[in-house]
Amino acid sequence: MTMLPRAIDKVYLGYFTIVLLLTIFIDTQDYWPEGTGPEFLKQIKQQYLADSGDPLLTSTLGGRPQMACLFQLPALCLIVGGILRGWRSTYIWILAYCVSSVATTIPCIYTFLVIPDADTATPIGTLALSPAQKRFLLYNYVPFVVIPLIAAVDSGMQLAEDVKLAASARKAMKAKTQ
Repeated sequence: MTMLPRAIDKVYLGYFTIVLLLTIFIDTQDYWPEGTGPEFLKQIKQQYLADSGDPLLTSTLGGRPQMACLFQLPALCLIVGGILRGWRSTYIWILAYCVSSVATTIPCIYTFLVIPDADTATPIGTLALSPAQKRFLLYNYVPFVVIPLIAAVDSGMQLAEDVKLAASARKAMKAKTQ
């Protein structure tokens, strides 16, 4: 049984392909050699940072670029390639990636929510976000919790089904040989 006949797997392919492209072209920019990469990609990242004030990308909190290079990029390549090839074993990678993604994104959202609101009385140098920036960040981060949470539950269910089928097949083989 391959993965793509299910409509949800096509959604996963689209989602993971977008995340893979964002990882390559946005998250890992700091590791590109100086002068490489299209200027418009750097401008997209700079505009996002200017609009959002995203404290997780404007500081060294969380080590997000390192995580993108060490785990996220290889996992996403395996996931996208596995879905395209119809490999059911890809569900283990989807589960691992999605659990990691949800577990790291929820604290990010919490951080945005507890940062004080910026107003005209906020001292310079104090970490603060305007309500508009918080909304912008939530709009950008919440899908990275919701979609991976759904995918993690679904992948877990698919893996449980595969284990159940394998156990049944093993039991049948054992019965034949006795």
